Amino acid sequence: MPSPVRSAPRSLRPALVALAAVALVLAPLILPQVAEAGAQGETRPPTILDDAGFRAATLAGLDRLYQMDFAAADQAFAGVEARFPDHPAGPFLRALVPWWTLLLDSEDRSRDDRVLAAMDEVIARADRRLRRDPADLDALFFKTGAAAFRARIHAYRGRWLKAALDGRRALSNLQRLRRRDPENDDLYFGIGLFDYLADVVPREHPFLKPFALLLPRGDRARGLAELERAAARGRFVQTEAHYALFQLHFFFEKDFAKALADAAWLRERYPDNPVFQVAQGRVYAQLALWPEASLVFQQVAERQVEGRPGYSGALAEEALYWLARGEMAGRRYASALEYLDRLDYLAAERDYDTYLKLAGRLRRGMTYDALGRRDDAVRCYRDVLAMGADGDVRDRAREFLVKPFA
Repeated sequence: MPSPVRSAPRSLRPALVALAAVALVLAPLILPQVAEAGAQGETRPPTILDDAGFRAATLAGLDRLYQMDFAAADQAFAGVEARFPDHPAGPFLRALVPWWTLLLDSEDRSRDDRVLAAMDEVIARADRRLRRDPADLDALFFKTGAAAFRARIHAYRGRWLKAALDGRRALSNLQRLRRRDPENDDLYFGIGLFDYLADVVPREHPFLKPFALLLPRGDRARGLAELERAAARGRFVQTEAHYALFQLHFFFEKDFAKALADAAWLRERYPDNPVFQVAQGRVYAQLALWPEASLVFQQVAERQVEGRPGYSGALAEEALYWLARGEMAGRRYASALEYLDRLDYLAAERDYDTYLKLAGRLRRGMTYDALGRRDDAVRCYRDVLAMGADGDVRDRAREFLVKPFA
């Protein structure tokens, strides 16, 4: 098998290192079974999750969300909010569309405040209900999800202490819910992802160990088993569980066959979801299956030009980056430069330097070296360092300034 390429440039690890928080984003939407079956002999208070109309509208909205039909998702969620005014479910569901638009370009912070404000409103409404009735399940459900959303955004932005604190709050509530219904397959999505990340992430990122002390100990193997249970048997979280398994298999386990299987599951159900499409292309590229990768990424780039929903400039940048890498692997350097030119054009539309812009500039320098244009290559490597690149991009630029890429 060909040697694997280096790790994907748009790593999803900032979302993962939120530890438990990343696992709990949809917790309030996956608990109808908890609401229907409390602990043995316990009288359960009424909850919005008893309402068949709420469940149907919410699941329909989520389905449209994954298909990038944001208008239809908004309409479904707005209907729920109109039917249940002043309920914490309203602002929670209202935040899902801006949240997914954030996922389409995680480096764009323009939607952070909108999502955080919605989650603050969820918590405020939940707290008002809990003051009236400490046993209010709706308040507990949606407060759990709001804390998880806040934690995930904090993790994206490197605010690790805030992420850990919100994650701990969310995990504490989820554990209370699990004790009421340990056989609920959907709950094992959140618990499994926490168990895995709490064990693995602090070892891979030592600077996070102090924050991990705020959370219970995890277990890698148990976490994978729990996530696989949710993916196979869950009623509401199968999509989220498969995507989480893709991330863990790809970034941490390096089990690319399993990562590809999860990506294929997602693509079969949501063929027009660019996040899942890029995930599949990443695995092909990692396995050096360049013809397959190129087909996937060419479609992403073309759909962005066509203005298809969800196909953001950021995802198109990644597609162009990998297309250039594929051309370089085939020693078609002039063609690689064409893709890098398009990447630079898209990146220039932002007022900040993205990882892909820096990685693309590094690849441009490598391509110039391969074409014997050393002066142009040196200029590119110096550009990378001047733009403040860090990590692997910076190290490789320094390396190729000393010794040309061959």
